[in-house]
Amino acid sequence: MEKGQAVWLRSTASRWGWVPALVHNREEVIIKGITVLKVTLRDDPSSASMGQVAPTSRGGGSECLSPFYDQDLNRSNQISGGDGYYADIEPFEIVLTIDVESAERDELQDIKIRDVDSTQIIGGVDDLIGLTHLHEPAILHALRLRYDSDVIYTSTGPILIAINPFKSMPLYTDEVMEQYRLQGEMGIVNEQQSIVLKKEDRTTKKEVPVVEGKRLPPHAYLTADDAYRAMMRGIEMNLAGGPSGAAQRRELAKRRRATEVKGANDDSETHMNQSILVSGESGAGKTVTTKIVLNYFAMLSRVSTIKSGELNDEDGAHEEELGGQARVEQQVLDSNPILEAFGNARTIRNDNSSRFGKYIDIRFSSSGKLVGASIDTYLLEKVRLIHQTEGERNFHVFYQFLESASEDDRDEYFLGDMQLEDFALVNQSGTYDRRDMVSDVDMHIEMMDAMAIMGFSSDMLRDIMRLVVAVLYAGNMTFTETNRGETCILDENEASLAVASLLGVSYEQLAMSLTCQVLFLREGNITKELNSRQAYKASEALIKSIYGANFDYIVKVINQSIHQEQPSGGSRSGRGGKDHSAYIGVLDIFGFETFEINTFEQLCINYTNETLQQHFNKHVFKMEQQEYEREGILWKFISFPDNQDVLDLIDMKRVGILAVLDEQCIVEWGSDDKFVQQLYMRCGPHDRFEATPQQKP
Repeated sequence: MEKGQAVWLRSTASRWGWVPALVHNREEVIIKGITVLKVTLRDDPSSASMGQVAPTSRGGGSECLSPFYDQDLNRSNQISGGDGYYADIEPFEIVLTIDVESAERDELQDIKIRDVDSTQIIGGVDDLIGLTHLHEPAILHALRLRYDSDVIYTSTGPILIAINPFKSMPLYTDEVMEQYRLQGEMGIVNEQQSIVLKKEDRTTKKEVPVVEGKRLPPHAYLTADDAYRAMMRGIEMNLAGGPSGAAQRRELAKRRRATEVKGANDDSETHMNQSILVSGESGAGKTVTTKIVLNYFAMLSRVSTIKSGELNDEDGAHEEELGGQARVEQQVLDSNPILEAFGNARTIRNDNSSRFGKYIDIRFSSSGKLVGASIDTYLLEKVRLIHQTEGERNFHVFYQFLESASEDDRDEYFLGDMQLEDFALVNQSGTYDRRDMVSDVDMHIEMMDAMAIMGFSSDMLRDIMRLVVAVLYAGNMTFTETNRGETCILDENEASLAVASLLGVSYEQLAMSLTCQVLFLREGNITKELNSRQAYKASEALIKSIYGANFDYIVKVINQSIHQEQPSGGSRSGRGGKDHSAYIGVLDIFGFETFEINTFEQLCINYTNETLQQHFNKHVFKMEQQEYEREGILWKFISFPDNQDVLDLIDMKRVGILAVLDEQCIVEWGSDDKFVQQLYMRCGPHDRFEATPQQKP
């Protein structure tokens, strides 16, 4: 760290957490026999101009930049981007005493070397690994510059960072999609290759120009294409697995080495099955990104189908050529509005937040055609059915159906003139609309159309909607205390009668199930009457069970529609006639979120995110270390926050939160109060466990 060195200084004076500074003076001094470095830092006068707005950037108008903005002749004048990030920072001078050895190794926590070299790429690099100094302020500054210039995608080796622009972007047109497909077919994987891509579009018959001489900028399409090409290379290697295919295997291996993506593991390149993990905070855009990836795979499948000669329509395939049924790739896309209606909701951060986890296995034939898929869902946030905070909504389907219900629907489901405001499950937050201006009526129509395409019969649709309305009415059921509050009865009113009728049971059967508990003992069954508090809890459990079962049934029908046991068309076999189809798994994991009051479901959601984050960190850093070792680069392991102590608090045997909860659920004397007492007793010594004296029993 020399005099005049440009650095980043950690500071609470900036909303970014760091401010640019210059080393004004440095000298070594001896304090108590130890040589230390006394450094004087001053504000950087040039920092006030960092982040000036360009005419076409975020602050200067509504025009968005294309993903190929680095080809723009004016790009060199817009490298800084932004809105003057540090113009409001007051002049400062600060003297710090630091360890000499730490300064030489650039391991200081509050001072980081700042790169001031300009490049022709916004933010310095398209891949953050290429930054001269890879640390927190450098990464944040690069991402900030790119975001403010409407460049929302940035790579970090095999990882794609996507920052939600919260507005429409012209990044997902057919033309952009085709450029990434053509690049994948031609094999451009790095900036050193010089291949001119100008190729005729197979469907439009028009020539599509593609960037010359370098790999296209980071994009969700690029990540999807890399996974697809790696899968196809794995299929080809397996198809060439016999003795007669030795020459072909050598050629494929040579081609693989020539087209290896930086940051990818050698071994994984020959594996057929691939995976894409979409993670991030709530509202980060995970669901939209998943749909973007699925759309790209559907396009690749369609092109593969045309190339194989299965479809010969000049304008693209008519579904009639496939026996009158929609193509599998279209069915996969059509599952989105159905799952979003029943599994998404408006939250504080996001108007279309996925309140469940989703894993999609997409199966491709050996020719690259999408031939089937399966969807696994987990941790549906059923507690949302009972409680929503201010500014949030329940699941979309309730609002969509009530806003769209016809007179016949209202008669069939006993709705009459009931509106959203009349149902306790949707009126408690006082929020009924969506801030993104999406119409609930339009979304309901889209959902119903999609369900028809996916094979839901009219009887299925009626049964599903009967359960939706039954859940709504169940939230309006009330109980009256009897026997001095020790027991209760279910009030026989419009709500309870509607629930009984919609579920196909009598009022008496419904009342018995909610106000009594049957204990099955060796000596015989004992019926225990419940008080009103217990009965309300029973009705809440019924609501969650009905909705959860309905959701699972919908997913089951969708899977029956999009799943195929044997790949059809264009599927080749390798040795012994084995099936050489392959999968790409796409995991859309729900976002990490904390509320004033966090439910059990939210604990499970956050625990899942913490576990994935740890696996992700270790996997990525280990992979990068292997890459550096292969290239003979001197490597010093970069430390990263380790959240193992958080995971131990939740899942450690005997003393973890989940272990304590399991125990209380098993023992006969288990209760909420005893669970809390055990938590304080067993988890209290843990550094991550906090409780005020008022919270402790």
